[in-house]
Amino acid sequence: MINNQYANSEVPRIAIVLPCHNESESINHAVTQLTSLIHELADEGLITKDSYLFFVDDGSTDNSWVMIDKLNQNNKAIKGLKLSQNFGHQAALLAGLTEVAQNCDAAISIDADLQQDPLAIREFVKELHKGFDVVLGVRNDRNSDGWLKRQTALGFYNLMRIMGVDIVPNHADYRLLSKRALEALALFPEPSIFLRATCLQLGFRVSTVFFDVSERRFGQTKYSLSKMLRLALHGITSFSVVPLRMVAILGFVIFLSSLVMGGYVIWHTLFVGDTIPGWASITLPIYFIGGVQLLCLGVVGEYVGQIYKTVKKRPRWISEYKLD
Repeated sequence: MINNQYANSEVPRIAIVLPCHNESESINHAVTQLTSLIHELADEGLITKDSYLFFVDDGSTDNSWVMIDKLNQNNKAIKGLKLSQNFGHQAALLAGLTEVAQNCDAAISIDADLQQDPLAIREFVKELHKGFDVVLGVRNDRNSDGWLKRQTALGFYNLMRIMGVDIVPNHADYRLLSKRALEALALFPEPSIFLRATCLQLGFRVSTVFFDVSERRFGQTKYSLSKMLRLALHGITSFSVVPLRMVAILGFVIFLSSLVMGGYVIWHTLFVGDTIPGWASITLPIYFIGGVQLLCLGVVGEYVGQIYKTVKKRPRWISEYKLD
């Protein structure tokens, strides 16, 4: 039985959440495209006419917030939230979803550069009407990416699969969450949240919509390789204990190897008798075991760091201004 009030009944109010950081060149284009789409969907009876855009300025240093403020003065269907500094894409996105949760029936997140095809929003809303609470946007291909980006993305999803993290390949943060999914998401308090996996843990019905990604029209990408690696690290340490188990297995293998080596040395000393003391037999095991210990400490340290951040209970973001 479908337990979703928008399945063949009420018309939902949609909030489109757009996290942005130094996207002044993209904002006007995004507003033009998305407001037109909202009017079309409202005329088709898929969403209400008071559906709106909600920008989240993640500590931009250009005039992004000035533009959002000016747009809000002319059109109250354009709202915004300015964070006090750059808290990161995931925090900015979560801040936007949290702010709109009580003022919409469903929220759709999309990057402000609109590389993700905004026309897929129509299919997102149709899936909501079918009773799905979580609708994931999945790329058809990665042809618009450079070679390095394609290879790192492939490696990222393969690594997540090996580590046992449940995510959908080629799904980033283009998704729809119903009101109850938004309320459930608010129950996750961890500071380094990984939304791609968290949204699959909400327990509600999940659907996917495939879309194309176009070349970036304005500006440059703000997602550097270091940020992608940090996101991958947070995803692994937030959802997988496989690295800790690998450390335990590695320790056990080294222990067995040391027993075998010890037995060989004793046998060679007692029965062969030509053992020549040398620095290699001493220094090489020391270097090897020392390196393994540092590696293991590094892995454990990442988990301890996550615990440390959680225990401190510092805010995941701080709002400076809000436009209604």
